[in-house]
Amino acid sequence: MNNEVTAHMLKDHDKRINNHDERLDKLEQNDAKRDIQIDNLCKSIEGLVNTLKWGFGFICSGVIGFFFYAIQNHLFK
Repeated sequence: MNNEVTAHMLKDHDKRINNHDERLDKLEQNDAKRDIQIDNLCKSIEGLVNTLKWGFGFICSGVIGFFFYAIQNHLFK
């Protein structure tokens, strides 16, 4: 009787260990995919930051240009 119970418990533990092994493999694969997605997201954010910098530069130069135009045409008195 004890041998049967021990054998059953060993089989049950083996199934659990194998199940955990499969789950760990899936988690590792998902982690690798997530790392790639995060890297791509960082590159995309860097591009957006560059675009914002250029846009801010254009807006500032436009405002400065407007002030020079306004001063030359005596809009400010």
